[in-house]
Amino acid sequence: MNPLIECCEQNLAKGAELLLSDPFIEENGDVVSYSCMNECVLCAQTYFVLFEGERITGTTPEELVEHIKKAILLWQEEMGI
Repeated sequence: MNPLIECCEQNLAKGAELLLSDPFIEENGDVVSYSCMNECVLCAQTYFVLFEGERITGTTPEELVEHIKKAILLWQEEMGI
């Protein structure tokens, strides 16, 4: 069982697609993308995902990936994985 990471395709297209090719995220997260997540203002301002329903943001795609990795590690720790 992996945590659910939900992405907006529009946000991925502006640079956040970096998270899709990260080996750690690929192995330890279940990534789902939607054509739109109705977060247009947020999407226009920053990079974001919903991680198990909680919003994670980053000012750059690289920062977003790092925040997601930290969230995965915390989630694994909480789940005892």
